[in-house]
Amino acid sequence: MKNFIQKIAEFFEPSKNLVLISLAFWITHILLRVMLLFRSNPYGFPFVSKPDWFIFHAVCIDFMWICNALVVFMVLGGIADKIARSKSTNSRNTDTRCAGTRCADTDCADTGCAGVSNVAKVTTIAYTVFHSVVLLFTLLDNEVQRFLGGHLSFGLVDTYKDTSSIAMFYDYVANDLSIPYLQFVVLVLMLPLTYGVYRLLRKNYSTPDGLRMKKSVIAMVIFYIASYLFVYFIWTGNARMTKLRPVVSLVYNDLFVSKKAAGLTEKDLAAYRTTYQNLWQRVEGDSLWKFSDAKEGHGLPLYRIPTEALLKSEKLAAQREMKPNFILVLMESHRGLNTGFMNPQIQPSPTPFLDSIAANSHVWMRMHTSGVPTTGGVLSTHLGIPHHSRLAQATDLAHVTLPSFVSVLTEKGYSTHYMSAADPAWDNLGVWMAKWYTAEHYSREREDDSTFMDHAAQYVRDTLSKAGKPFLATLMTRSNHYPFNFAAGMTDDEKARPLQERINVTMNYADRQLAHFIRAIQNEEWYKNTYVIIMADHGFPLGENGVSTMNGGGFSNISWIPFIIHGKGLEPTHDTTTAAQIDIAPTILELAGFAVPNIFMGHNLLRETETIQNADSSIVQKERAGLSLGAYSGYSALGLDNYRVVSKTGTNDEVYLFADSDLRQEHDLAKTQSERTAKMHATLDTLIKISDYSLEHGL
Repeated sequence: MKNFIQKIAEFFEPSKNLVLISLAFWITHILLRVMLLFRSNPYGFPFVSKPDWFIFHAVCIDFMWICNALVVFMVLGGIADKIARSKSTNSRNTDTRCAGTRCADTDCADTGCAGVSNVAKVTTIAYTVFHSVVLLFTLLDNEVQRFLGGHLSFGLVDTYKDTSSIAMFYDYVANDLSIPYLQFVVLVLMLPLTYGVYRLLRKNYSTPDGLRMKKSVIAMVIFYIASYLFVYFIWTGNARMTKLRPVVSLVYNDLFVSKKAAGLTEKDLAAYRTTYQNLWQRVEGDSLWKFSDAKEGHGLPLYRIPTEALLKSEKLAAQREMKPNFILVLMESHRGLNTGFMNPQIQPSPTPFLDSIAANSHVWMRMHTSGVPTTGGVLSTHLGIPHHSRLAQATDLAHVTLPSFVSVLTEKGYSTHYMSAADPAWDNLGVWMAKWYTAEHYSREREDDSTFMDHAAQYVRDTLSKAGKPFLATLMTRSNHYPFNFAAGMTDDEKARPLQERINVTMNYADRQLAHFIRAIQNEEWYKNTYVIIMADHGFPLGENGVSTMNGGGFSNISWIPFIIHGKGLEPTHDTTTAAQIDIAPTILELAGFAVPNIFMGHNLLRETETIQNADSSIVQKERAGLSLGAYSGYSALGLDNYRVVSKTGTNDEVYLFADSDLRQEHDLAKTQSERTAKMHATLDTLIKISDYSLEHGL
């Protein structure tokens, strides 16, 4: 081991300048990370609520990519140096005076040796220029994250390539509620600062024996290994890694890793648009909405507008007159498989309070999430479009203009508030909520569902209800989260149980906190004019279908979730219509009485059904058609016509077909019903392409 480390030190010794340059730029990157994570965004809110959860990972990530770049330049420089030395040797051997001598020999020092020394200079200059460019783009990426919530990307550059964006950026900087113009100060000083650090390091490491450099290189190797273990094994987190991606990774991902759609041709887009719109109208079952190719909707396959008949609807007018309030509760990881009223086989029920509400509410028994993890479920609920099948939507598409049902309510005069027990900045959801809601509420002191629900009840009861305008309060819980040991007061015995049993404990705890919240407000007068909507953001796979990770498939263990609406005019119903989170946005706007142009892929779940006269002259209502659609970390699924197809996105691999009634999805019908499977799989592929295209282009 000692000899190995010695060889590593000897390998780095000839490239001492490159090592010192690396350390100098690393120190500057640390300063930039501190300025990003410990400051507020330009609007006065913390960029992240827990900077201590990010800074150590940031330091390690930057150290690793800088070391990787160092090794690459050293290898390239070594190859160039070897070539130069070979040429130098040949040149010297042709000179009879210097044949067999070394470059150090004074009389022959000029014979072919200049190329060798020039290689080192060129390598050093190239390495310095590379890091200088990366540092400048890192500052720009940091500011893009602070202002827009997403990383710098080719897509973002294409979106904001207009020169007017430069003037807008200056205005934003001038009105930065953190420290105005600090960006320009950093821009001017960071390269001189880096050079000063480099000079200090060089002075400190100029020992004749090079011992200090050797020790430092050994320390760098040890720290690199420790950083790798820390980031990828000891304290992992996909959301954190996404937020902390360095510029070099962003460029690499954009060029090589992200399997970006080549862009739909006009012919393909037209064909997909027609397929989607015909299917949407078939499921909708009426002609109250029209897809539009008007200027504002040109090229957008989802853009639809209400007809005059819908705008003059007496039903919508009555709902607008009522000005109902909305309370939307998103229950973390609540699986249909562990919800009592959805799965009576599980005894005792982990969700007795939710079961009691379901008995007096409109309940959808075949509701599916449209995206995972939490960002997928929450965003698809708001946008009415499934989560992007390939991109980390919360970060990669934060710059795209995508209206939600909340933005409509806000524009129509509602006071809209997003309350979360989990840090919304963690996975970049806070950026999206800030676009749509009047205000966000989060505190590190209220991360347990008990304190969170108490605060939410108090704020809704004592503040929102007395503001003189209708309100929407969206609550996102936390306690029922993997590894299902977050519930306050869990005993050691409960924490030691298998995951399949622990989730019942945490779901029961969250259910009790939901009960405290509802009971604290249900006797208020305004509650009679309030729709309470309770649902999950997603489920969680716990070994069913051979899957135990979030990116292992789109089966019912992850997609089947509870969905309840309780309020005026809604009769208790156990609805078996196939539905998904993309339906929630149009359904809530229906309850609010608003019909506005939109790009929702979902349907109003409360739309009136067609009446049919039987041969015996009796009148019956036609069963409401339904559709569910979702993208799940590499997989996607479509529910239609009483069947559900699950597949690996964009491939013909792992295609499954289940009957809707097979809620545990234990009987794959793909082989016995190959024609239906192929047809549904083709439809699923079309809808996902349309969905991804719409998310990338926005409105």
